[in-house]
Amino acid sequence: MTSGLHQRVRRTIERHGLAPPGTRVLIGLSGGSDSVALLFLLRELAENGNFALAGLAHVNHRLRPTADRDEAFCRDLAARVGLRIVVHIEDVKGYARGRNLSIEDAARRIRYDVMEQAAGALGADRIAVGHTQDDQAETFLLKLIRGAGLTGLAGIHPRRGRIIRPLLDVSRADLRSYLAGRGERWIDDESNDDLDNPRNRIRHVVLPELDCAANGATRPAIARAAGLVREDAEWLDELAGRRYVELAAETPDGLAIDTAALLAEPPPLRRRILLRALRAAAGGREVGLDHVEAAMAALGGTAGGADIPGARLELRRGKLVLIQQKAAPK
Repeated sequence: MTSGLHQRVRRTIERHGLAPPGTRVLIGLSGGSDSVALLFLLRELAENGNFALAGLAHVNHRLRPTADRDEAFCRDLAARVGLRIVVHIEDVKGYARGRNLSIEDAARRIRYDVMEQAAGALGADRIAVGHTQDDQAETFLLKLIRGAGLTGLAGIHPRRGRIIRPLLDVSRADLRSYLAGRGERWIDDESNDDLDNPRNRIRHVVLPELDCAANGATRPAIARAAGLVREDAEWLDELAGRRYVELAAETPDGLAIDTAALLAEPPPLRRRILLRALRAAAGGREVGLDHVEAAMAALGGTAGGADIPGARLELRRGKLVLIQQKAAPK
C-alpha cells in the first residue's frame, strides 16, 4: 500500500539517510496517534523497502491514572501486528526527585534510556520516534520565546545518533486521517490538554491564533524555517568543532584555550567553541546559554571568572582555563 503520505515519509527517510539498507528499526510506541501511525507506516514501507522492524518499546511512566490502560493497548497492538515489545515501568516522580529534575525531563531521559536498552536487546540499529511537523513548529516557537540561538531554533533533528524521526514532514492531522481511514484506534493523553504546560499553550492557543492571523496553516512554514536554520547551525557547528580541536588543550586540571585566538573568532563560532569546552568540563551536567554568556563575559574581561556546571572558568596568563571540580570522596 502506497499513498502520498507514504511517499512523504519515504522521502524523509531517504533524504536524511534514516534507515540505510539492512537497518533494523525499533519503534517507540506510546499509544498516541503519532506513534501508532509511525508503526503502521513503517510496517508498510518495510514490506517494500530495505529495512526491517525489530520490535517496539513502551514506557509506563505511572504519571496518570490511565497509564496502565496505555500499556495494555500497546501490548495488544504489538501482539496484533506480530512484533516483540519491551515494556518498562518506572516511578518517574521518584526518579525526578532523586536527581533534582523536572518531571518532563525525567520522563524524557527514562524514555530514551529504555529505548536504547530495548534496541540492544532486540538487535536494532535505529530507534524511530513519532515527532511530527506539529512538534517541530511547537519546539521552534518555544525556543524562540526563550531567546534561543540558531542551535536551539534548529528544533528537532531528523536524526540524533540512533534516534530517527521519519514523520517530521507530516502533520498530526494527516496521520490521524490515515489511521481513521484504516479503522485504527489510538489513545489520547489527557495531559496534552493541560494549558499550564507551555507546549500545550503553544499547541492549543498560539498556533491557532497564528493560523487565523495568516489566514492559513502556519505549521508547515514554521517547520520549514526550522529546517533551514538547522542547516546553517550544523555548518557553524562543524566549523566550531574543527576550531575547538585546534584551540583547546587538555591540562592536568581540565582544559585551556588561548584567549587571543578565541577572541579572533567571530562571535557565532566563539560561542560554539565555548559551549563545546563547557560541555567537555561539565561531565554530563546540563550546560545552558547563560553559562556560555558567563564564559563570554569572562573572556571579554568584564568578569573575573565564572562557575559553570562541573568546573570553574578563569583567565590565567593569556589562557581561558576550565578547572574541573574533583568528585567528593565517598
